[in-house]
Amino acid sequence: MFNYLAKSFDFEGRKNLSYSWNTNVFHPVNTSLNYGYTILESMVRKNINTIGLDVSIGYLHKIAPPKYPLVYGLQELFRYVIDYSAIELLETKLKKSDFITTESYHIRLKPNTTKLFIEKIKNNFNQRYEFKNKQHTLENMTFENIRELSKYITGNSKQLEFSIPGIAIKRNDNSQVRDKIMSIDPEKRKELKINRSTLWYQQKKIKEGKTIKIYNETRRGLNEQNWSCY
Repeated sequence: MFNYLAKSFDFEGRKNLSYSWNTNVFHPVNTSLNYGYTILESMVRKNINTIGLDVSIGYLHKIAPPKYPLVYGLQELFRYVIDYSAIELLETKLKKSDFITTESYHIRLKPNTTKLFIEKIKNNFNQRYEFKNKQHTLENMTFENIRELSKYITGNSKQLEFSIPGIAIKRNDNSQVRDKIMSIDPEKRKELKINRSTLWYQQKKIKEGKTIKIYNETRRGLNEQNWSCY
């Protein structure tokens, strides 16, 4: 997935032969994921402190002061939100110039890239899903799941069940469709009978890394060219 969206980055994975730890800061994709996970860690730690649990005692990670094993374990519940946000970020056609290389050759996000990534993370955590017969944002659900753990630990609940919804991806503008739309030039637009302002607006939104609505005229034109667009 990452290599499809950002072929020029040649992403091998979170670990490789040179760097065995996930904190590989010498690659743009890993840098983006690390930054997102740091935001998630801060959110989870704040909620744990609010509820009153001890962040230094965990279940999945060993106790090793001054680390926070409880934070690391609980953030796993929502790590996928960061992964999806990073995929959305790469859909904006990031280039190596969107990152900074420090004197120690570490990769850092440029301010504009950081701002865009934070917006996508916030947007995904603000999506609402059903939890205990009510609608909650994903951010609030991180708090509620930690509170459920607290009730179980203190004996106020005999059963512990975390609620982790999948992200609802309501879109039909997949990467292939977006690439096809971006490849349409003025001559091709006329051939496909797509309104000029419609195409301009869609290409503008794609360049900004935003989702787009596939209008009927665009869908018809793409389908006529056997460019599948459902």
